[in-house]
Amino acid sequence: MQERNAQENTTGYLPVSSTPSGAEIYLDLVFKGITPEPKGFIKITNQTPHEYRLVLKKPVTRDDISTVKIVSGQKITVSANLQAANLISQENPGNTIITGALVVIIVIILAGSVVLYARYRRKPEKPEKSELD
Repeated sequence: MQERNAQENTTGYLPVSSTPSGAEIYLDLVFKGITPEPKGFIKITNQTPHEYRLVLKKPVTRDDISTVKIVSGQKITVSANLQAANLISQENPGNTIITGALVVIIVIILAGSVVLYARYRRKPEKPEKSELD
């Protein structure tokens, strides 16, 4: 029985939830699971006590990054509200310029294709040789 108490006193517990649910959970870059429905928690147990980098990832949301300190025998609950990600990054305006340039290039290619197709369709047919020739 003493051995079990020693184990309980040297590990911590970390219940994690997110809204929306379905976020991947990473502790110091190690995958730990996926968050369940909003009112439920995934329990990460038997973690060595120290500070961890906690990252919650879900497509089309910003990663939720925080630091959690796991303490022996204690339960630290984390509940994250994931925010929708901007499709165009405001942190790197160069991405906006590149995206705009790609759109312009695609439009030019499409317009050129339409012009070439129209010319091809209008090309007069060669007259057939008549029997009189």
